[in-house]
Amino acid sequence: MGTVSNFPYRVVTDDVHGPLVSVLKFFLWVLSLVYLLAVTLAVWLYRSGILKQHRLPCRVVSVGNITVGGTGKTPLVIKLAQIYKQNKLKPVILTRGYMGRGITGHNKQSDEVTMLREILPDVPVLSGADRIRNAEEFLENNQADVFILDDGFQHWRLARDLDIVAIDATNPWGNGRLLPRGILREPLYALRRADLLILTKTDLGAPPIASIRQRLKDIGCRQPVVETVHKPAGLTDLKTGTPRELRIIAGQTVCALCSLGAPAAFAATLTRSGARIQKAFNFADHYVYNVTDIRSILEHCRRNHIGIVITTQKDAVKLADLRDEFQKARDVRLFSLHVELTFRDDTGENAFLKRILDLS
Repeated sequence: MGTVSNFPYRVVTDDVHGPLVSVLKFFLWVLSLVYLLAVTLAVWLYRSGILKQHRLPCRVVSVGNITVGGTGKTPLVIKLAQIYKQNKLKPVILTRGYMGRGITGHNKQSDEVTMLREILPDVPVLSGADRIRNAEEFLENNQADVFILDDGFQHWRLARDLDIVAIDATNPWGNGRLLPRGILREPLYALRRADLLILTKTDLGAPPIASIRQRLKDIGCRQPVVETVHKPAGLTDLKTGTPRELRIIAGQTVCALCSLGAPAAFAATLTRSGARIQKAFNFADHYVYNVTDIRSILEHCRRNHIGIVITTQKDAVKLADLRDEFQKARDVRLFSLHVELTFRDDTGENAFLKRILDLS
């Protein structure tokens, strides 16, 4: 089985070429002009007060991005919640959640929501499109010190006290074009609205960090820019639920399995952990796996004498209904890789802590 590619994503990131693709890109460029007009109008309506922002009775910290795809926003949300808990505050996460259908055909809870609830069992995670209503209903019978608004940079309807934007250092702005011709959700100058910029995966970045910082200065960004890395923290044997140390994959030939917006970063993290990737099964972002997918992967492992498949924590949630297939394959082990967001230096960490804890 070949890798399941996301053709539309490959088009907008200029990974595919050809006469017909060029025509398609032209139409996407025209649509991006319409999109720019809509985004510009929406921002102006809210900033001018014609459209009213709703303010909750407690603090709101937004964590968002300016591109589609995997920027590393989820580890940042987890880090925030953990820091607030450590400081005796009551955080609540507001997320829209991406719903899909499992192999039974029934609606499933978002894999990201499930993962957040597993990692943060003592932090309420409210999932749903109307995040304002979810927050207000929660406050009717519960207390909260701070709401963490997941994917909130473009959620202009809800006022926030702090706007944090995650920027993927491995692919900070794609080809520099707006949706649907590129991966930008807003023009780059919109980053000036943010209070804090977080560069993620800086240890894997292809562009030099200095060039990213210079670009931010060129567009007028004067807020703190904090560098972070996604540090591998361990493994879980998904057949037994047993935690395992990273060293067991060092020097091992493995297959990687994920459905992420940025699969290359996952592969790079595995490689830095000492694994040798024989094949990466990269599915489209938010893909819902089926039995045929898993059986094909396992057959590839048997043919090539691969005894380990490694996936992400998010994908581990989506694979829960399919673990019986792996249980039958006694010669193939399935692990999920845990990563945590860490800071590259004390200066960045101190700037981050000061900004998120000083919301008065």
